[in-house]
Amino acid sequence: MSKKEPNKFIVPIVIAGITAGFFISAYKFVFARAKQAHKQVKRDYSVDKSQEHQNEK
Repeated sequence: MSKKEPNKFIVPIVIAGITAGFFISAYKFVFARAKQAHKQVKRDYSVDKSQEHQNEK
């Protein structure tokens, strides 16, 4: 049985792809949460403004 040498060209590309995928997923997770929190604050502010207008009437 002959021992086959591992492909030294594809392995680094696969490792780089996995690493890039991990970093992209982490980036999306962090910034999706930040945008969601920002939208929540914005929505709360608009609800407060509409309640102020109702109270003024």
